[in-house]
Amino acid sequence: MLHRKISCAAEVLKVKDLAKVFGATKVLDGVSFTVRQGEVVSLIGSSGCGKSTALRCTNFLETPTSGQIEFLGEAISVTTDARGEPKIVNAAAVRGLRRHVGMVFQNFNLWPHRTVLGNVTEALVCVLRLSRKEAEEIALWALSKVGMETFRDRYPQQLSGGQQQRVAFARVLAMRPKLMLCDEPTSALDPELVGEVLKIIRKLAEEGATILLVTHEMRFARELSNRMLFLQRGRLEQDDTPEELFRNPASEAVKRFLSSVMPANA
Repeated sequence: MLHRKISCAAEVLKVKDLAKVFGATKVLDGVSFTVRQGEVVSLIGSSGCGKSTALRCTNFLETPTSGQIEFLGEAISVTTDARGEPKIVNAAAVRGLRRHVGMVFQNFNLWPHRTVLGNVTEALVCVLRLSRKEAEEIALWALSKVGMETFRDRYPQQLSGGQQQRVAFARVLAMRPKLMLCDEPTSALDPELVGEVLKIIRKLAEEGATILLVTHEMRFARELSNRMLFLQRGRLEQDDTPEELFRNPASEAVKRFLSSVMPANA
């Protein structure tokens, strides 16, 4: 297991009373948690419990219905306007948050018309305004971190799913984020390719990356995480170390979920 002392580390992310409603469905209902520097936190729970929505609300890919996201000490709150629509307070801070928060998606989201190198340099040039030379140097560094530098001139359709996901990680790493969000990064992969992506996440964690991870790879999450957050019907039912969560489930829902996804002798 990966163990790092993070109890005294600074809070990178603080989520308070996060709520998200789609029509009449309350997907998130007052979720609160923190992520400290160098910590790996896994969001777990059954399909439809709100894990991915919570992750996407963290960087405002989805606008929360209400609640507050505090990133590196700067708070961004969501209230309701006169029409009952969500209104972001301190909306200018969202751009800064996104600049320092990288996200790896389920389905890679690579540009098919750009090479591996082009996919990684695009944000460096267009967002950070680096020169093409600087961007390529950083991109090659990031690709080397995930073992993809020799594929720099290939296009996504010439890569396996696992290789495409490694390029997606390199694209995030190149931006040197303060926080990485990973939304089921292995769910679109064939089983034999899952391991190579999990190795990348493990390597980043060992190097001190701060990661908020949604995953169904329960054994991996148990070994890697500092904390695991169990969501049930949009509510946070347990926030504990893996050892405590597996030893003392906080509710029958947690117990049922763990028994359904882990062997009895795990």
